[in-house]
Amino acid sequence: MTVEILFSEVCSLYGDVQNPVYLQKCLPDAKFVFTSLTDEPYFVHDTPDLIYLGGMPEQIQRRVIGKLMPYRERIRQIVEADVPILATGNACEVFTRHISYLTEGIETDGLGLVDLTVKTDLMNRFNSKVWGQTAQGITVLGYRSQFSFLYGDNSENYFLRCLRGEGINPESKLEGFRIHNLIGTQLLGPILPNNPQFCEYFLSLAGVQTEAAFKEAAMTAFRQRLKEFQDPTTAYITH
Repeated sequence: MTVEILFSEVCSLYGDVQNPVYLQKCLPDAKFVFTSLTDEPYFVHDTPDLIYLGGMPEQIQRRVIGKLMPYRERIRQIVEADVPILATGNACEVFTRHISYLTEGIETDGLGLVDLTVKTDLMNRFNSKVWGQTAQGITVLGYRSQFSFLYGDNSENYFLRCLRGEGINPESKLEGFRIHNLIGTQLLGPILPNNPQFCEYFLSLAGVQTEAAFKEAAMTAFRQRLKEFQDPTTAYITH
């Protein structure tokens, strides 16, 4: 099994670097390819079994889009082949149709694999918690710290239906998107060790039936976190 981690030297904000670390613990026998921003991606000529891309600064986001744009059709092929891809934080925005950087007055196209647009305002940070469920009924808990919101209709391809917290924007209760096995979410955390049941499900999309690493300890922490998220006195928006 081959796992490609894209641009981890610059795409590792808010603890997202721990997602590939946890994947390595879950998949000790897998081959991990850590692709630098200056490298040709492994997926160009070979098909990995799983791909991960983490959150990044906004200037790096534009560089990442520029790096991936020549491979847009290859990425589309990989998505349509149901290769599991997880993009967390603002990495999910790379796959949208268009991004408006309001503070800098910059406009750029994304890869266009999902019909959503993005507005990024560096003068307004949004911090919150999210308690949601996937379409398969898996509970996911996470955190957000972002300058951007997504806009458009994700009702047919959302990642989470929020029980508490916001969706792709303050008017939505549907968070992120899923196109085939491409999962894009603005949740940070990091999402995989914080949600071992979702981690197991994500690995199953690659045909791997395995228990999440340190499952007992991870589930103990998850259940404690769930109690906090279920507490009606818990504040969700914290900015």
